[in-house]
Amino acid sequence: MKTCECQAVSGEDAIYCASCGRRLAETDRADTAPSQVERVELITANPVPQKRIVVIIASFIVIALVVAIGLTYLLRNVHIEISSNNLVSVQLPLNICTTSVGVSSDTPANLPATVQVDIAKGFSTQLAFYSDNEGVIEVLAPSGWTCTAVIGADGSSSVTVSPAGQSDVSSGALTPGSTAEEIHASQTSACVGCRESLACPLFVNAANDYRHAFQKACPSRRPTSELVTKINGHIVKIEDPPGVNGDADPSGGAYPAMGVMTYFDDLNSDGSWTETCVLSPTDTSVCRAIIGNFNSRYGSR
Repeated sequence: MKTCECQAVSGEDAIYCASCGRRLAETDRADTAPSQVERVELITANPVPQKRIVVIIASFIVIALVVAIGLTYLLRNVHIEISSNNLVSVQLPLNICTTSVGVSSDTPANLPATVQVDIAKGFSTQLAFYSDNEGVIEVLAPSGWTCTAVIGADGSSSVTVSPAGQSDVSSGALTPGSTAEEIHASQTSACVGCRESLACPLFVNAANDYRHAFQKACPSRRPTSELVTKINGHIVKIEDPPGVNGDADPSGGAYPAMGVMTYFDDLNSDGSWTETCVLSPTDTSVCRAIIGNFNSRYGSR
């Protein structure tokens, strides 16, 4: 018997309800309808693989977290140095030079014993830092050398480093044929005329600024054999061959002089900074490292 939605009873073979005319639901045949056990199996068959997927995903997340925590614990005290162009990060000793000061009220700064620097591996044991006692200029130079420094009343300063016992130590021109070696760095501070007169042989804008300020041309001209390479608009590299007294300070001796110089026409800048390295031709790579460090420190001042 079939029961309609209106609760009227119709025969088993009836298709429509005799009472309301609605179509009666079909009855599955006994030989095709699933048993109660089969129904349970059909209902529970799909959730099993879904549960396995959830368990697998959860396990993967747990493993990933364990690995991440473990790596963090193992590497938290490990200092990984990233080398670039064969550079290594090292602590080099800082030598405080005997310093002459133009203002009696100036007091020495509390400078660190070492300075961290990125440098080529081969130079890490050959070089050290040298500084005036106020830390205005710090330069790289060969280890074991001696140094002197000057800080003027106008804020300008210089540091000169040379081998111990060398007599020919000077700024400007070296004695022709001199085999003196020296690292010399200086800065003009806020003296506008000083930086313009220093830089005008090498920078067009410095020459223009000097002419505008003093109504005359730059007082010096660079030698024709001096090689000047523009690094950017504010810094140039200088190379004076042996025997040429040029803008590298010092220069003119038996060894080539390699240097850098900066110039900014901004009145708020720290002036013009320059450094020169004079070493035996066999130590050209050492000069490049020394000049490169000075450029990275003071090239944007």
